[in-house]
Formats: sequence, structure tokens, C-alpha cells
Amino acid sequence: MGVELLNEAFHNFTMASKSLEAYYGLLQERVAYLTTELEKKNKELKMALADAERSKDYLNAILYNLEEAIIVVDPDDKVMMINKSAAELFGIYLSDVKGKTFANLDFSITSEGSETLLFVKGEKHNVILSRSPVVDSEGCLWGSVILINNITRLRELETQHERNQRLIAMGEMAVKIVHEIRNPLCSIELYSSMLERELEDLAHKELARGISTGISGLNNILTNMLFFAKPNKPVIKSIRLDRVIEETIQIFMLLMESRKVKLNGSFFDCEILGDAELLKQLFMNIIINAIQSMHDGGDIDVTMKKNGRFVMVDVRDNGKGIKHEYVEKIFDPFFSTKDTGTGIGLAIASKIIQTHGGYIKVWSEERKGSTFTLYFPKSPY
Repeated sequence: MGVELLNEAFHNFTMASKSLEAYYGLLQERVAYLTTELEKKNKELKMALADAERSKDYLNAILYNLEEAIIVVDPDDKVMMINKSAAELFGIYLSDVKGKTFANLDFSITSEGSETLLFVKGEKHNVILSRSPVVDSEGCLWGSVILINNITRLRELETQHERNQRLIAMGEMAVKIVHEIRNPLCSIELYSSMLERELEDLAHKELARGISTGISGLNNILTNMLFFAKPNKPVIKSIRLDRVIEETIQIFMLLMESRKVKLNGSFFDCEILGDAELLKQLFMNIIINAIQSMHDGGDIDVTMKKNGRFVMVDVRDNGKGIKHEYVEKIFDPFFSTKDTGTGIGLAIASKIIQTHGGYIKVWSEERKGSTFTLYFPKSPY
């Protein structure tokens, strides 16, 4: 009896062992299958993560290089990210401002009519500013994206276009007026010259000479008006801009000494394509404007700088300055803030620099002075 039970037990054990072996084989197959599937899924996950990382880098690269300034802040208004345009506009680095409250950055924003103005480190920019919340799929706020589109150059081009339209209309009128005046003026000049010769040995000769001098002054004004209306076509060649400025300054040395005006210059060797004589006239008009703005002496600083594809020349004075409402009008012909001014000089300066592919910016504050910044392209236009 005992042997039979023992044999049955061994038989059951054998059957259980075989069953376990079968299950173990199936388990090994299952583990092998799951291992293969896991490796496959891991590979797919790695590829997905790599794709996500590439997409993230691509998106970051796009955001970083967008022309518009982008600043990302968290729900507490603390800076998380800025792109290149924002860094350039505000003159900051992400490492310097990350974690700081956006409102505490060094800038101010004001509105003038329909214009939004951004002031950063003393510079004024016309901007379009918008702010959009960033929320997840469940509606939770993650922060905000601040988008700033700097339209300063666009506004300058619009202003320049409007000014050019006025210049064209007034130029056509100026040509007609000049021709109408010059015809009788030539006759007067001829007769005054004849009268001066007739009075060669008489006391009244100086009176006749005074008439001739006055006529020459009128002719000079008319010549300026004609230049404004039909500017000379520039003779373009490679010239040294620094030498043109230095030669122009020499013309005014005696005048500046008599008016107790001190001129400080900072120049470097710089070649551009231009007409040296026209550029001398440009700088003469700008510098004489600076001298005339200082009745009791003062300082004029003429500084050359590089700015991207432009060479900049700053002409800064500490004279009486220009009223804010007049700044946009000073390049209009016949507009002058001086009692004896003709309003032609700055209009001609604007014409000359435009023919050289450049432009002028003006910053001014009453009783503190003005800065005329001239932009000359480094390369052919």
C-alpha cells in the first residue's frame, strides 16, 4: 500500500514537473516576446524623443531668429525666455534678466495718439505691442507671450515718403519762381555792374557795389532753391568720408573761434561711394545749423561710428534745441525756426544724403541741444 502511494506521488510529481517545464517554456517564449517588444518600443520612444527634441530645437531656432521681439513670462510675470530681437531691442541677455519681473526691466512705454512708443536706454522706438496668454489643454495658465514689433524704420520711411511728396510739389513751384525772378534779376545785375563802372572815381561807387553784392546774395539763394528743386546728379566714386568731414570742418574754424564754439571730432579711416563736393555741402549745412543754434558759444561733437551695413556720423550740439512739434518739419523747404533763416539748408542736406542711399535721424530737446545722425551705406546702393 505504501509503495503504491509512493509511486502515485512520484507520478504526480513527474506530471507536475512536466507541466511546470511546459509553463516555463511558454513563460520564456513570452518573456522573449515581451523583451523584443520592449526593445522595439524603447527604440520607437527614443526616435520619438529625438524627433521631439529636433522639433523643439527647430521651434526654438525659429522663435530666436524671428524679426519680432518675443519675451515669454511665467504666471508671475517673470522672464523665462527672450529671443535675439528682444535682446537687441532692450540691450539685454537672457542670463541677466531670467527670473526678473518683466515690468522691472529698464524700459518705459507710452502712447501718443495712435502710436505706441518704447523708450529703452534713451532711444525711442515706434512699436506694436501685444500680449497673449499661454494655457494648456486643461485651461491652466502657464504664462504669457509678449510680442513687440519694432516699426520705427517703417514709420521713418513713411515720414520720408510724405516729405518727398511735399518736396516734389514745392520743388516744382520753386523752379517756376526762380525762373520768374532770375530774368529781371539778371537785368538788374547787368545795370548795377554798368553803374559801378560809371561811378568808378566817385563816392557813390560803394552804393553801386552794395547793389551788386545784394544781387549776388539773391542769386545764391536762388541757386540753393534750384538745387533743392533739381539736385545735381552725384558723381559717384570711392572717397574717404573722414577726409571730407575734416575738410568741411576747416572751413568753419574762424567762424567757430569768433563765436566761441569748440568742435571735438572722432574719426577713423573710412571709404564709401559718394560725391565729395556734394557731401561737403551736406556737412556744411548741418554744421552751420549747429553753430547758429548756439548764441553764447558751446560744443559741437562730430563722431563717426559703424552700425551694421551703415557708417554713422553724429553731429551733436548743446544749443537751444528744437521743439518736439518742429522736429518732423525741419527738413521741409522754407521751414525755419530762425528769424533770418531761409529753410533751405536742411532740405538740401536731406536731398543730398538720399541721393547717396542714406538717411538722417534727429534727436533734440529744448535748451539741451540736438543730434543729427547721418547714415551712409558701406556698400554700393
